[in-house]
Amino acid sequence: MPWRWLIYVTAIKRGVNYADIYARKVRRSPKKYPDTIKLAVDRYYRWKKRKDIWFDVDRANEMMDWVQTFIRHVKGDLAGQPLILEDWQKFIFSNIYGWVHENEKGDIVRVIREAYIQVPKKNGKTLLAVGGLGYAMYGEGVLGADCYACASDFTQAQYAAKPFASTILNHEALMEDSTIYKGPKGTVSSVTYDYIHDDLAYQNTFMAVTKNIGFIEGSNPHFVLNDELHAQEKMDQYDNFKSAQINRPEPLMFNISTAGKGSSSVGMRVYREAKEVLKNDDNDSSFVMIYEPNKGYDWTDRKVWAMVNPNIGISVTMSALETEFITAARSAHKKAEFLSKHLNVFVNGAENYFEQDQVEHILVDDLGDLEGLTCYIGLDLSKTTDLTCVSLNFPTQDDEGKSILKVKQMYFIPTENIETREKEDNVPYTDLSEKGFVQFCDGKMIDQDQVYEYIVECIELYDVQQINYDPAMSEKLIEKIENIGLECVAVNQYPNVMNAMVDDSELLIYEGRLFTDNPLFIYCTLNVVVVKNINGMKAPSKRQSKKKIDGYVAFLVAHKETMFHMDEVSDEGMDELIEEIYR
Repeated sequence: MPWRWLIYVTAIKRGVNYADIYARKVRRSPKKYPDTIKLAVDRYYRWKKRKDIWFDVDRANEMMDWVQTFIRHVKGDLAGQPLILEDWQKFIFSNIYGWVHENEKGDIVRVIREAYIQVPKKNGKTLLAVGGLGYAMYGEGVLGADCYACASDFTQAQYAAKPFASTILNHEALMEDSTIYKGPKGTVSSVTYDYIHDDLAYQNTFMAVTKNIGFIEGSNPHFVLNDELHAQEKMDQYDNFKSAQINRPEPLMFNISTAGKGSSSVGMRVYREAKEVLKNDDNDSSFVMIYEPNKGYDWTDRKVWAMVNPNIGISVTMSALETEFITAARSAHKKAEFLSKHLNVFVNGAENYFEQDQVEHILVDDLGDLEGLTCYIGLDLSKTTDLTCVSLNFPTQDDEGKSILKVKQMYFIPTENIETREKEDNVPYTDLSEKGFVQFCDGKMIDQDQVYEYIVECIELYDVQQINYDPAMSEKLIEKIENIGLECVAVNQYPNVMNAMVDDSELLIYEGRLFTDNPLFIYCTLNVVVVKNINGMKAPSKRQSKKKIDGYVAFLVAHKETMFHMDEVSDEGMDELIEEIYR
């Protein structure tokens, strides 16, 4: 039977609710903690009032007892010493392993099946992950448990695999029935644990996994550790393992990461889903713990540094952060590193023009009724692999008469190899199509007739004044549109043309006057790399942007006109407008 026999020698006390201890600490000093942590604590207190689930203190504490008994530091000043969990780490494990409910078969099982934990570098992520992995393999009592450590490459996977192997080697009780299989240069590829339970032989296994995912569909994983999700570019491994766990009664996908760079990594996608869980509390199977700065943070503020590094003064020192900050203040690239690694903020890197926290607020659920409103269309046409985008820009006013710009977009993409494109771009095009943000064109080419039909529908629905277009590959389509009497204006994508639109779009975003309901517009905007000419004028560069930016380009093309129609309405003018509407 997996580990049940060792006497506990560490400080976890039976009957003590360690989740309560941390939750009370957060509630007593809310200014010291990020909003995301306060949301996790609020969720914990809401769950305590529920009748369909309940908190099993002893079950949670048994897990933490195992961790503090077996897991040891293997590097640094604490090498050789047992891992003593901090309050925030106890809160994590308590929530994951303490919440239980009765399933359809009448069994009492864990509520949590997936965890997303995001903390800055040097805050003890690795040993936290090894604790969960070791307990799944040796302590949880699951017969024939298959466990995996997944990463972007084999080297990254070793950051969890090697400490896990050390945990086994450091304890005779674990090593006695275990076999560690090693690869080149001392790497750890797998571990087996053979034991007898009720006179039957069982084997629990561990494997370090990277890009070889062919075996996953036939697997039945109990525990999957996804280490540093921000470094993974394709969703295959994550999605396939998650699907493979669906029929298990108590699986756990343990995602742990710092923030990273880029808008389309696996980490960013899972992070966004996790933030929705925190915000809406609509997925009981998911636990989320994210240490990140609050909106509008000052990256130079030392209180922010302390707020987002839960192990400050333990494994993270303020002096070390000060040293990193000095170089970050001199270099855009180093600043991006500091923000992502030490403040846990997703960034696009020094070369990208926009950051996540700059643009995420422009995405709204509903743009309101646009029928009959004045509209200018921007068209960025592609042939095959790029997106074709029709951007409908509506210059209008909010309830206070302030000029705002609503952007409604439709994207077109060929269906051929769509699954491959979804994986390469990390964009769920099929899901977005079902939601009405994307149209598929049969085959391998963009169907210009389909684009034309959509534009005609828009002309019938909105007060379309003009179509601005990128001249590349647009000649035939534009000729058809001109034949129905709509003015079409070519907009070349040179810096001397695009500079004013880029500057104005940045101002609109900063002032909170730009809105869209299409997530692909955010995706394209975050991918933008801007180039400058000899005069310092700017334009987005498709060549230098690593991911697709077509939606942002289409928006700019239309904005060449809409930027001249962003008119404020005075109080007197608003009264006249309302009187005219209701006359």
